[in-house]
Amino acid sequence: MRKEMAFPLRFVSAGQTVQTTSKDLDEQSVFIRCVLSPARGEKVVLRLYLTGMTDSVQAEVEEVEADGFRARFMSLTEDARHHIRTALLAGPTADRSASPENRRLLPRFQGRFRVTLKVGERSTRHQALNLSASGVFVETETPPPLNQVVQVTLELPDGKPPVEVQAIVLHRLLPGSAQPAGAGVQFTGADDAFRARLDDYLEALRKR
Repeated sequence: MRKEMAFPLRFVSAGQTVQTTSKDLDEQSVFIRCVLSPARGEKVVLRLYLTGMTDSVQAEVEEVEADGFRARFMSLTEDARHHIRTALLAGPTADRSASPENRRLLPRFQGRFRVTLKVGERSTRHQALNLSASGVFVETETPPPLNQVVQVTLELPDGKPPVEVQAIVLHRLLPGSAQPAGAGVQFTGADDAFRARLDDYLEALRKR
């Protein structure tokens, strides 16, 4: 049972540590969004940020595509297997025609703060409309194309300096639609400091 769902994860490969997000999940593998993927056959260590799951997972790169790679689990503890099954049962259906809203696993938090989008050498400032552990929706009249890789600088209202993360455009709304125009981007390349910062901020929002 494979389902499309976005949740944070961390992989370590050949000494490189990357905080990114998933594309889909089944009981044997996960597709990891990544711009620079490990080679096919390479071993990776995964941390899947699923509710209650703390075990690391040994995996092997099974296939590499333009937007990331599939890692097949080499061994799973019973606890890890339980949390993966729970996520699959609770998660949205794997219907590729479904909107990103219907494939979302994690809660979104409404709130405005400044965001800078950088596409190539061009940077523009906008407002974020909502945020989750896997991505952010940026209000803009000229959203970048789907699958465009962008650099996103988040000015989180937590009293700390702006933080930058790599992302990919997975959802766009053009002017004239019923909802505000903009781009929904999913985080694909960050470090542990970014994940800790974002998790702390989201936890503060949950407690409000």
